[in-house]
Amino acid sequence: MIRIIKWGIAVISLSIIFLYLWISQPLPSSRLDNMSHLVLGENGETLATRLSYDGYWREPIKLVDIDSLLVDVLIAYEDKRFWRHPGVDLLAVFRALRDGLLNSHFKSGASTLTMQTVRLLYPELAKKTLVTKFNQMLMALRLEYHWGKQEILEAYFTLAPYGGNVEGIRAGSQLWLNRLPQHLTFREAAFFVAMPQSPEARRPDRYPAIAEESTSRVLAAVAETLHINSEQLVEYQSESIPLRITPRYSGYSHLIDRLSSRNGGILTTHLSDEWQSLSSAVLNRHINGLPDSYNGALLIAERETGEIKTYVASTDYQNIARKGSINYLNILRSPGSTLKPMIYGFALGRQLLTPSSIMIDSEIQVSGYAPTNFDETFHGQVLLRDALIQSLNIPAINTLDRLGAATVAHQLHRFLDLPMSQVSDAGLSLAVGGQYLTAEQLVNLYLGLVNQPSPKLNFFKEHNSKFQEPLLSQKVSAQLMGLLVQFDLSGRPYIVKTGTSNGRHDAWSVHITNEHILLVWVGSPDNQTNTFLSGVDVSAPIGWDVIDALNLKSPDVKIFHSESSMKSPLVSERCRRLIEYPENGEWITNDNEYLSIASKYSDIVWYLNGSQIDAVDGLIKLEYVGANILSARREGCITTHGIYIQQLRTESQSDEIKLFD
Repeated sequence: MIRIIKWGIAVISLSIIFLYLWISQPLPSSRLDNMSHLVLGENGETLATRLSYDGYWREPIKLVDIDSLLVDVLIAYEDKRFWRHPGVDLLAVFRALRDGLLNSHFKSGASTLTMQTVRLLYPELAKKTLVTKFNQMLMALRLEYHWGKQEILEAYFTLAPYGGNVEGIRAGSQLWLNRLPQHLTFREAAFFVAMPQSPEARRPDRYPAIAEESTSRVLAAVAETLHINSEQLVEYQSESIPLRITPRYSGYSHLIDRLSSRNGGILTTHLSDEWQSLSSAVLNRHINGLPDSYNGALLIAERETGEIKTYVASTDYQNIARKGSINYLNILRSPGSTLKPMIYGFALGRQLLTPSSIMIDSEIQVSGYAPTNFDETFHGQVLLRDALIQSLNIPAINTLDRLGAATVAHQLHRFLDLPMSQVSDAGLSLAVGGQYLTAEQLVNLYLGLVNQPSPKLNFFKEHNSKFQEPLLSQKVSAQLMGLLVQFDLSGRPYIVKTGTSNGRHDAWSVHITNEHILLVWVGSPDNQTNTFLSGVDVSAPIGWDVIDALNLKSPDVKIFHSESSMKSPLVSERCRRLIEYPENGEWITNDNEYLSIASKYSDIVWYLNGSQIDAVDGLIKLEYVGANILSARREGCITTHGIYIQQLRTESQSDEIKLFD
């Protein structure tokens, strides 16, 4: 007998050990790993929704977002000892066994809320067999070991069925009441407790009488526990369920594509529902006036934080002709001339240019590349400000050549941390859109232009971050802003940089307001060549309309006024040519770092690339090979020549070393 007792104790001990080891193992994956998709705005507004991967409206929820009355009614009706038992209510189990033995059938299943949650998490444990019921109990113990009571209730309220493919109190409350379950009446709470027991049979849209009757039955069952007196009970039972059936709204589906993972869930962003709606309406109005083969996109970000306030990735997600399902804010397109401010910014930072520099806009050819301006004309001598605002190609290409196209590309690649698949050798075409970027990347560059240190674009508060290295210095940033600012007819300042890609496939405008950066893209998804698309004529007007609709403030920037003696060229008949040599547009080879210059006048003030220089014995010292701008000034007159210094290889120079390194 003692031996049997010992064996019994050993078996029980081993069973307890094995049970503990099993219970302590991590929980297997469950239906909680597959939520529907929900993107919220900064104030909790629903911006986009999508079914879960398995086809349900199933949204996670926390107890703090549920009226406590619903929790009280659920526990009072389903599991009065929920807060005290370890997942299995032994009293209920013994009562069920007793009833089964006395009546030859089980009147109650002894199911706890934890066991019901187990069935919701793992549908394979929902079968009505003794073996399955035993497994439910074991899993309930395991669930209670890993989770607290609140987590179990949250799982229940996330998965409880409320008819059709709607699961969870958040989706259920929005479907049947058109609001979140934060404030419920007794009648509403009882309805949401009754429905999961038989969600299809108690659907109020199909079987209103059954829904009302089951709700009243729940109220009667919990009246004593929740101290509802007879008069109140009659009042609650006589109320109608205030149904306001509301279909789910898909919203801005690109947000789901861009932000959500396969597992779904709720994402709260910085986006403004009002701004999103107004901006989308403006964009749609403009794009609807274009052929069906064109689309548009729009993004607004805060300058100081990089927080994205508006993200309209196309005009209509469902529009097949316009290929609306494509996110045009996150695909590679040619940025046209929108990179020119960065090129000039790098040149200002390296003091290759000054804000008062005069640029040459004339026909050039570099290594067989003969670029032209957008209007296929040339403007001669222009100020840097005019070259920038008018988006002239030749001055930008000359400046890029002086900087070194590979060097500029490397700076942009490093700042944006571009993937290797996107790194390209655009060469001098970088100045006119040869380096393909996404709209998001382009806005990041402009954040780098206006802010030091620069924030990165971000959708979520927890993701706020800054670029490790500044794109430009504060001084250069201020200079560029002063060069870019213009004034409308009412005297209001504005800053906009437009761009049009080769073939007019893409039209861009980047607007800088006092607190925000607004980007507009309009283009052909299939890169169709056209004659009407341009940043100035198509994209910029959309930006202006959005700025007016949102009442965005004008930038607080003063126009740049040169303090240098290098003034704007005078248009006067009395001004004669001041430079005899070299000729404008001349290509020069040299075997040293000095260049011969000549003028008929002895009182000339010479400038090289916008900076005053000394001429000694008819020679000036060059700084680098490539495009250079030579200017001569005398008595208010100025002559400017663009010249190109070619490298001359000598026996003492390798192929990789430039003349003036």
